[in-house]
Amino acid sequence: MRYSELEALGICDNRGSLVNWMRAGGFPRGIKIPSRYGKTLVWDAVEVAQHIAQRYAERELAPPDDDEARPLQEARPLSDSKETGPATGRIEHEPCQYTTNET
Repeated sequence: MRYSELEALGICDNRGSLVNWMRAGGFPRGIKIPSRYGKTLVWDAVEVAQHIAQRYAERELAPPDDDEARPLQEARPLSDSKETGPATGRIEHEPCQYTTNET
């Protein structure tokens, strides 16, 4: 398979990402074959298919992300809340412990 075929199948979006995946071991290594423009990088279709099937199986067996598994919390109205602080918009001020000479 050539890069254009990988791109047409939606396997990769750009050559830079593909190179990074290959370096990290996240995609099968390409095979360089001679062509009239130098060496062309191609991939064995069977290896690519096996890789995709393996990745798909790993995702199916993996537990869901924390964001998906966590139930949504209901929002509480601020008027019922006893919380204070900058995030709530309510700040309790304690009386000043220093006396002033203002008249």
